[in-house]
Amino acid sequence: MDARIHSGGNVEKIDFDKLSMLVRKHVWIIVAILAATNLAAYLTLRWTKDVYESSSELKLDIKQDATALGISQIVEDQNRNLIAGEIEQMRSKLFFSRVLDSLDLWVSYFSEGNVLEFELYRASPFRITYQLEDDRYLDRPIYFDFLENNRYRLQVGEEGEEYEADLGSPVQLPGGVITANLAPQARPDFKNHFFFTINSRARLLEFLTNNLKIEPISYEANTIRVSLQDFNPTKVYTIVNKIDSVYLFYSNEQKNRANRQKIDWLNKELAQVEIKMQNFETYFEDFTLKNKSSNVDSELRKTIFLINTIDSQRFEMSKRISELDVLTDELGAGRSGIVSPDLPDYINKSIESYHRLTEEQRRLTLSYKDNTYAYQQKEHELKAARTGLLSQIQELRKRWLTSLTELNEKKDKLEKQFATMPQKGTQYSKNQRFYKLYEEFYLSMMQAKAEFEIAQAGSTPDFKILSSATVAAKPVAPNRPMIYGIGFMSGLVLNFFFIGLVYLVSNKITGVQEIETGTRAPILGVIPEMRNKSTSPFYIVDHPRSIVSEAIRTLRTNLDFFASTNSRKVIVISSTVSGEGKSFLAMNLGGILALSRKKVILLDLDMRKAKTHAYTNTDPAKGVSSILIHRHTPEECIIHTSLEGFDFIPSGIHPPNPSELLLNGEFEGLLSKLRETYDYIVIDTPPVGLVTDGIMAMKRADLSIYVVRANYSKKDFLKNIDRITAINKLSNVSVVLNALPSSGKTYGYGYYQEDGLRKTWKKKLFGS
Repeated sequence: MDARIHSGGNVEKIDFDKLSMLVRKHVWIIVAILAATNLAAYLTLRWTKDVYESSSELKLDIKQDATALGISQIVEDQNRNLIAGEIEQMRSKLFFSRVLDSLDLWVSYFSEGNVLEFELYRASPFRITYQLEDDRYLDRPIYFDFLENNRYRLQVGEEGEEYEADLGSPVQLPGGVITANLAPQARPDFKNHFFFTINSRARLLEFLTNNLKIEPISYEANTIRVSLQDFNPTKVYTIVNKIDSVYLFYSNEQKNRANRQKIDWLNKELAQVEIKMQNFETYFEDFTLKNKSSNVDSELRKTIFLINTIDSQRFEMSKRISELDVLTDELGAGRSGIVSPDLPDYINKSIESYHRLTEEQRRLTLSYKDNTYAYQQKEHELKAARTGLLSQIQELRKRWLTSLTELNEKKDKLEKQFATMPQKGTQYSKNQRFYKLYEEFYLSMMQAKAEFEIAQAGSTPDFKILSSATVAAKPVAPNRPMIYGIGFMSGLVLNFFFIGLVYLVSNKITGVQEIETGTRAPILGVIPEMRNKSTSPFYIVDHPRSIVSEAIRTLRTNLDFFASTNSRKVIVISSTVSGEGKSFLAMNLGGILALSRKKVILLDLDMRKAKTHAYTNTDPAKGVSSILIHRHTPEECIIHTSLEGFDFIPSGIHPPNPSELLLNGEFEGLLSKLRETYDYIVIDTPPVGLVTDGIMAMKRADLSIYVVRANYSKKDFLKNIDRITAINKLSNVSVVLNALPSSGKTYGYGYYQEDGLRKTWKKKLFGS
């Protein structure tokens, strides 16, 4: 079976027999690749800790109920995206610090394993208390072992000094004290080795920052998901639950901080105004008692009216300056300011621009970390906007202070004029005026305080846990089926590319199909690979029922289709290089012809390299070379083999000019003389790819057999056959494929000796 691949108009065939042979040949490499990839997957899982995740789902909604009492809301939530603001608040280091203060994470306990260490969160057989003055003991392993007699041993680092003490007794270290106690309901564990780390706040904050995920689920429903991943399921469950409980108090506290500060400031101002009003009330009471009257002359009314007007302006100016101070404090604390109609338009526009930059920064935190360029650029713009806004506010405050100073100067001038009036009436009117002003100021501040308190009481966080955290029963990572699947598929893919590469780079002849496509010479036959060794030159005699012997018999039958009409036939057997099996084929083909009652003689024409056969125990000086130089006659050099009718002439001594000996007429005369006696003359030539001696013999042959060996001969050798045939105009040249490995097919010889032996062996081994 073959598959055709069309590429650029050319049709290439995939030889599945060759592919099957390459798979069988490299089966151990294939198995090793599969084993290596699956072993890599196993080791990856073996050396990777299980990661557990615990999560909860929260619903957040801030309701402002101050307007329900008919009072307008003073402080508006400046976050247009409530969820983004809540997530940022929960990600803040201040909130993480609150969570850490309510958890016992300052000491981490571990058990040492052969490959990995395991954290013993709330499962350690010992507990550590410490008082450290030196930070060098933080965030580094301190090894712990139980000793006999309720003692323990500490070692700071792998190469640090060792300390021993009784359980419950402190170990004095340079720069601190560490005490180990046995955990409640625990016993000393002498089999395992332990270590613990005293965590710094920075390390724990980094742990929460890197592993805690807070992400929105639905913006419309104001729901978020809080999840944490770590190697200990109990630890992540405890932390997520604590985050949920701490968040309620922390969120409410943060949202009411601004109102609380304003209420505190109002309380302080109200206390001062109350003292001044009490002083004025005491003055009026004493004045009435002393003067028996509280009337003021009409001449003072005009001056009093002007002073009142200036005082009103001063009060308004003071109020504006106070608002500027509050706005400055809020901006200095990193909070957003409030747009007020009492402020100039350019100040309000700057505040609105600052609000917009703040909102953009909050949106950036959803996609970027605080160390990214985009976040830092936005932080720079925000700082620049805040600096510019503060500068504008300070400039405006200076102008208002200047105006206030001018009003004060005007007031002083009027008061000097007023001082020239009757002292008692003027003083009384003045105090009365100030009393009224303080009274109005007091009432306005009381109203503002009530509004702030109502706004604070109206900000009620509606916090619901839709899905509470649970202890994870199974790890979320690593994904074992996926990693095993990747290991297995990687093995298949690597084997696919390995076999494909071997298939592409293989330039050896592996089957009949390559011979059919590589040369125009016909295929005379195929000889399977030998499974048994032979002790004599004649394999067909030692293993007559083998598939190799049957294949050689098939060659004998096929000779009739290629031979000439001449009953005396000359068969030349050659190959490209040595080692392809031409001498084996020459000896056994001649032997199989002799067994069919034909007279056969084998000529060893390789005078450059004499063969070492079992029938060369005669004079080595006698052979083809000595016949061609007329030193001996053919009858003197013929060796009779153990097969009846099969003779052999060795190559003889090595001549200096083998090619020239074959060019003269003596070689042709030798063949003519042997034709008179023998039915077949089989000639074993030297490799034609190395020397030209074999080509001279092929020109005088009735049939030339070109031997190629499976998995040994190169594909380029097939082109050599066509080249030799075309140049020398040879006819009756055929190819024999030698030593073809079995591909599971029977080749039609399933009933011969090898299969019978194999079945007998299986029967002995398996009993069937």
